[in-house]
Amino acid sequence: MTKGYVITNWTEDQGLGVQLSYPGDLVVDLDDMMRIFYAHITGAGEAGNVLVRLEKARSNVSSYFTGMESENQFMINFIMELGEDPEIFGEAVLSDINQNIIFYLKSMEQNPANRLDITSELTEYLKNSLTYLERLKNLTKEQVMAQIYNSEKGRMILEILQERPYTKKDLHSLLEEKTGKFIPNIDILLSHFVKTDLVRQDWIEGDSDISLFLLSDFIILRSPVSKLIEEAKKGLPNPYVAKKYLELAMGYFSYYKPSKTDNLKIASHMINPDIFDYIVLFRERSYPINKVPRGPGQNFEQIRSFLATLEADHIVKIIKDESDTEWIFLLTDIISLKFYPEYLIENIRKSVSENILNKESAVKHLELLESSYKK
Repeated sequence: MTKGYVITNWTEDQGLGVQLSYPGDLVVDLDDMMRIFYAHITGAGEAGNVLVRLEKARSNVSSYFTGMESENQFMINFIMELGEDPEIFGEAVLSDINQNIIFYLKSMEQNPANRLDITSELTEYLKNSLTYLERLKNLTKEQVMAQIYNSEKGRMILEILQERPYTKKDLHSLLEEKTGKFIPNIDILLSHFVKTDLVRQDWIEGDSDISLFLLSDFIILRSPVSKLIEEAKKGLPNPYVAKKYLELAMGYFSYYKPSKTDNLKIASHMINPDIFDYIVLFRERSYPINKVPRGPGQNFEQIRSFLATLEADHIVKIIKDESDTEWIFLLTDIISLKFYPEYLIENIRKSVSENILNKESAVKHLELLESSYKK
């Protein structure tokens, strides 16, 4: 279980000080905080992330520093258990959280009279963020594939393994070369591929390292909502909104073309447990906006706000009927779709002919692909 956040601030006259901790009883001593700070400022002291292992606190820390050249030198420390790694949650998710935290911190500096209120809002945000991060550990396979796509490192691993099998060591080295980043734990990244049955890890006789074989590939895309379309063809939930929904759905998909930009947008929605729960709900039926089920502590305005975001991204559509009742329809379903990577057969043949891949690895991969195809 994640431990929490410790936010510090560096000033020339006072040095490093703790600005806020959540939970309030979370304490990391100053020596450890300074160790993290020095990890950031070694070199140019630029903005960025470091991962530090704290033996005394028995924690792994994913820390973001705003940089020595920033107006305020904030350090946002996400404290995890020793066995945890930030890759479990995805770099894009943690980056978004860090940027939101910085927004609150800057607001405090700009509005000192409202400091207490803003601190209270930030504390609530940290609480909700930790709940959200815990839920990311229990994503469905469909969501984990979206998590792979949403990660730069995840997309790179997929692209590498689309070429041919690689040993874990070779993949690790190539990934660090391509990203220009130190990757402390390749197993966490690979666990997403294994969990979704995309990759098989196996030994080749005579090799000293385990090999990685891609057995399935996947795409992220939007899809018509077949159940709602069938219901609308029957005039449900009423003929007026049913007709409008069919026109909007057919109009959207007559021009829809998947793109990386759009795929990243919908992948980010898929990995958000709160949003994806509603998408799954809206796959089954349309709802009057005032009858949309609410989560614990949610009010109507929060529901309307998040629905407006989904409508702007063409995922849901709010349609008014003749009595001005607003109905929520899932305009485009968002899915991760697995497929058999037939292209690998030619890639493997080519790699062997060019002496890039040994025959033992090639035969093993082809056998695994054949077994996967039969299933």
